[in-house]
Amino acid sequence: MKMIRELAEFEKMPEGVKIDDVQLASDLDRGAVKGFVLREGDEPAAMVLFYFAYSTWEGEYIHMEDLYVRPAFRRKGYGKILWRTLGRLAKEMNLSRLRWTVLDWNSSAIAFYENLPCENLTKKEGWMLYGLDADGINKLVELEIDINVCGP
Repeated sequence: MKMIRELAEFEKMPEGVKIDDVQLASDLDRGAVKGFVLREGDEPAAMVLFYFAYSTWEGEYIHMEDLYVRPAFRRKGYGKILWRTLGRLAKEMNLSRLRWTVLDWNSSAIAFYENLPCENLTKKEGWMLYGLDADGINKLVELEIDINVCGP
């Protein structure tokens, strides 16, 4: 959880972390999320968290949720090691793709990804990301829906 909180601080969203150690452990145990932690000696240096998602066009794929290298361990190739590990997993499982998002102001992450054999799908395909938070979900389920749209 410490690296997750550090990443949230870096992303200028420290209040965004709503889970605790217990929930993360439970989510890892049941396979909702998976991850790798790279250590230098006994010290956690970097992590990648991911989950399996599904495309109706191409089948199962990996969504990389978080890739984080602690500041003291940057520029050592640890991010590339973790990313290549995900690539190898996707290849071994014959998965169709890897997907992830990056904040538009995170120039160091963007530069990192642009040095990998990947494509900016916002530019290439025009996909936009939408979402609902807990409040949005509550509003969604309370929507009044006219079920008589097809007839009297």
